[in-house]
Amino acid sequence: MRAYQTPGIDEIFDLYVAYGYVEALVRGGAREVTLIPTGTASGSYYSVEGDGNFRRGLIDALGEMLSLHYALGTYSQGEGGSVISDSDFSAGANVNNAYWDSVPSRLRNILEKLRAGKKLGGKYPIPITLMPSAGKFIPQHMGVQGGNPLKVDSLDYALAWVGFHYYTPYIRYTKGNRTWVHIYQVVPQECLNLVELLALKDLKKHFPHYYEANMGYLSNPRLALFYHILHTESLGAIETVMKRPLLVRSYTLEREGNNQAIRSYGEEDVGKLMDFLWELKRRSTYHTVRFFDALLKKESEAILAVIDAVINDRPEGLYQGLRIAKRVGITPPQSIVEGMEAFIDALHFPFALKGTRENPLRVGRYWS
Repeated sequence: MRAYQTPGIDEIFDLYVAYGYVEALVRGGAREVTLIPTGTASGSYYSVEGDGNFRRGLIDALGEMLSLHYALGTYSQGEGGSVISDSDFSAGANVNNAYWDSVPSRLRNILEKLRAGKKLGGKYPIPITLMPSAGKFIPQHMGVQGGNPLKVDSLDYALAWVGFHYYTPYIRYTKGNRTWVHIYQVVPQECLNLVELLALKDLKKHFPHYYEANMGYLSNPRLALFYHILHTESLGAIETVMKRPLLVRSYTLEREGNNQAIRSYGEEDVGKLMDFLWELKRRSTYHTVRFFDALLKKESEAILAVIDAVINDRPEGLYQGLRIAKRVGITPPQSIVEGMEAFIDALHFPFALKGTRENPLRVGRYWS
């Protein structure tokens, strides 16, 4: 069993590196892998312990990533002949076209050296995709246009992209000349073992790019996260394995024309949201998805009320969401009502009154 330390540069970047170590060890045949939050006492934010062939696993991960990139990519004359794809390190999660060609080129160079058994050298600039604080300009101002003074060793650079590619869900949404990329980094609060780490990979299943149509709600990071979890097919499996708080750190890359900036940085206990949706979906996946999809398209404020209620333990928000749904003509199925009641009871909310058998949530001022 060998221990690997992240570089201690930044909480966000270090976690991507840690997930990169996990993926490399898994692909290298590890039978045991543990991700350990360490703080900065040791000069590192995370430590990863495992018994796999690290070098072989990293070669395999990078090879798969680059193969996907070039297989899905298209040749863009307008970008100087760059290969553009929806892979994570190209146009998928990078709104700054300065990185569309340089990132895959650097990863290919690293892969070639690893395959040849050569020593890795050099440093590469960190894109704000992997570290929001890495930009040259104050984040709230538009105008970040390529270039980045903060550089890291090529190994950490490669590991961070591997960790991002396999363990970090994101949603990209375009409307007119504006693009939003909401990135959701799952932050471990305690040690995670191999089975739990592999379960987290299911959250990576994402819908890489949406266009305007009737999905304007995806410009909101909370609604986009809700939509992603709602449509994650493996939610039940994750719930079975991960009976722990799951903190999600989110930030948004926003681009308008040729200008980009970081928006909406925050942290949420997504474990509560997953518990809530699973309580509803295990009763009826069809009715749960249909009900919330209808609300997202017709009255997304109801969803925001529900999210706030679940994450912040405010049960009145659930009733508020149902009232709004009723007002716009969307009737909650019985399975939704029963699931909400069960979720409230499970959390021992003081407002969890029993109501009637026909409508368990009809409790005074919260449902009228």
